[in-house]
Amino acid sequence: MTRQYEMMVILDPAQGDEVLAKQIEKIEEMITSSEGGEILNTDKWGKKRLAYEIDSKQFGYYIVFEYKALSSLQAELDRMLRLDSNVVRHMILHIPERVLKLKEREEDLKASLELRRKKIAEQSDDNVVVDMLGKEAVAAAEGDDSAEAEAEKKDEAPAEAEAKPEEKADEKADEKADAKEEAKAEDKD
Repeated sequence: MTRQYEMMVILDPAQGDEVLAKQIEKIEEMITSSEGGEILNTDKWGKKRLAYEIDSKQFGYYIVFEYKALSSLQAELDRMLRLDSNVVRHMILHIPERVLKLKEREEDLKASLELRRKKIAEQSDDNVVVDMLGKEAVAAAEGDDSAEAEAEKKDEAPAEAEAKPEEKADEKADEKADAKEEAKAEDKD
């Protein structure tokens, strides 16, 4: 029975680009040549700094493979990668069916959201994509002037709030100055 797996491989970046490409091809070929093997995605992250030194290496070339294969292939892949001196580290994970269903559902939700945005853009006269959560954006798209006034009030409110502490500080300074003058006047008397 074929299962879906995810494998991360960290290769030694000191070798040339051609050697890296050959190693990636070798791993892909091993997966596809096995019975039921199919590569779904190859994500090349590139050269990244390792979290800690491994065999006095500070950097590694990261590649993530998503593939379907028989479970018997995993032992073979693991053995091959352990024996390869250019492989710094590797990890093979089985992706449970539950996670696959969640990924599929997430993709469906993203697609339906994109369709909804396209419909709204087609319906509006200005072809403006409206934010579903922003009331100002919805009202502005409908041509409601009150939403613009509310947005202006919101913009002015922080400026007023900022001015108030300054005014209070000025008032306190004036009060302190008055108190000092009164104290001096009393001392003179």
